[in-house]
Amino acid sequence: MVTVFLRTLIIYLILITGMRLAGKRQIGEMQVSELVVTFMLSELAVFPISDKNVPVSHAVIPIVLLLSLEVIFSFVQTKSSFFKKLMDGKPTVLIKRGKLDISTLAENRIDIEELLGELRLKGAFDPADVEYAVLEENGKLSVLMKSSVSPITPETLGMKAPEKGFSHEVITDGEVDFDSLRAAGRDRIWLDGMLERFKTSVEDVFLLTVDDEGGVGVYLAPDKSGGKPGKQYFVKPKNK
Repeated sequence: MVTVFLRTLIIYLILITGMRLAGKRQIGEMQVSELVVTFMLSELAVFPISDKNVPVSHAVIPIVLLLSLEVIFSFVQTKSSFFKKLMDGKPTVLIKRGKLDISTLAENRIDIEELLGELRLKGAFDPADVEYAVLEENGKLSVLMKSSVSPITPETLGMKAPEKGFSHEVITDGEVDFDSLRAAGRDRIWLDGMLERFKTSVEDVFLLTVDDEGGVGVYLAPDKSGGKPGKQYFVKPKNK
């Protein structure tokens, strides 16, 4: 039992370290080469854990090799567009200027029902409303709606909307994140003043956010006695 525990711990730490070095990427955003490496790593990691007769080195060496190759190939791809296209392919236009490219669909083995389903997930329930649809390298679909059906924005009306910037989570579930507090350009004195303003305490705050413009959102924890939703307060920037 101890041997299995140690083997599992060693391989786990190696995989976590290697994947962190390889970079953050969600499964749905992985390129083909990254997905293949992930499957191979999962297979290699199982053998020394399930079979005590297999030395741990028989998994560690291939794992380190695969991760090293992935890092090297990723670096080469940033330097060579030819190598990047060779490894990951390139985006494919399925709908261009409102016209569906049936031959491109066939080349990529995508049936029309699958395309319509992906368009609906993007909010396009009528393909006639789509100006461009591009199949990206990672298999996801990017959609550009026609101007006639696109939502009206301040820019469309010739207005300039203020940018709220990044929302810093200063308090989360009753705990202060002092790094976020400093990143928001605030200090503990300001935070105490804000809590006093709403007659609450850190422990009673479920979430407190501050954006780069100075806007504040305070979400109090639910009322434990009555089970009611907590109160919410919003403070607009002073210059607004």
